[in-house]
Amino acid sequence: MFYYKGLEEIIFSKHKLLSNRPDELIIISGYLGPAPIERLSELPKMQITVIGGMYPSGIDVRLHRSLEKIQKKNQSLTIKYAEQEIHSKIYIWKREGEILSALIGSANFSSNGLRTDYRESLTDAVPDAFSSLDEYYNFILDHSSKIPIIDRNQKMVNIPNSELLVDAQKKFSAEIPLYSIKGKKETVPPSSGLNWGLARLGKNKSHVSPGDAYIRLPIEIIKTNPSLFKALDPKFSSPVGEQKRNSEPIELIWDDGTVMEASLEGSQEYNGKKYPKQLASFSSSRPRSNISKKSILGRYIRQRLNVGIDEVIKLSTLEDYGRTTITLSLIEDGVYYADFSV
Repeated sequence: MFYYKGLEEIIFSKHKLLSNRPDELIIISGYLGPAPIERLSELPKMQITVIGGMYPSGIDVRLHRSLEKIQKKNQSLTIKYAEQEIHSKIYIWKREGEILSALIGSANFSSNGLRTDYRESLTDAVPDAFSSLDEYYNFILDHSSKIPIIDRNQKMVNIPNSELLVDAQKKFSAEIPLYSIKGKKETVPPSSGLNWGLARLGKNKSHVSPGDAYIRLPIEIIKTNPSLFKALDPKFSSPVGEQKRNSEPIELIWDDGTVMEASLEGSQEYNGKKYPKQLASFSSSRPRSNISKKSILGRYIRQRLNVGIDEVIKLSTLEDYGRTTITLSLIEDGVYYADFSV
């Protein structure tokens, strides 16, 4: 079979379709995203090995710390890093050392790789290839290490009650405001942005859920940081003529270690290209029946601000907390670091 849609669910449900229950899952991926790796804890008990192939010259320390934290919570999970560049994307299910099934293709084990329909693909490996595939996997495993090389331009410096990332190379980063400017006045909109979920209580009774929120990406951010976000592809259409949504799957690693699936959504034009207009949360599986995917971000921010689900967030709320922006930094394609620390 050849797959080009819903790749994440195909990988996470493959074990149910096999004639024998696998006791081992092997994932070889050029780049890694913390969100799907965290989701591996949902799988039935089996030994899981994940190998990142594109970090021999160094991994971002924030990404590594996030993966370390996830690994410590999942006793069945081992994360390793190839000692030489490996571009391959391979998913192997085994039982008692024998390959039951395998997928190969172009999809990295990251939200950006697994949630972009039509752009990436996977196909079932034929049984005749299992022997060679196992030989290739063992070669990579023998040349991999649990301890990666950290980006030589980065280091963590201890400061009172916290740590500071010192980066010798200027990374793509921007201060994203959590407020809007009307005239010359800064204000937090009462029924959009962080307060989007409150629009359901207004006169128009908008169809939003408690806690729904998004973070607006002002065009000024795009102008001054054109490499922070990729331009959208408005000309894309599927083989059956479906237009691609103006959204790009991403993952957020927050300063407190929280990993969050998210999307860059909407569109705004700059220099003849379309860029995302806002950032919203996402979930591969609905967290609970009474919680919307769009409220994951809002509930998280409200928890950090210590405000109730239907309490209006004002500019004074942010000022009392200690900051009115979020620092967003690009770690690698589709993975961002979000700093809301005080």
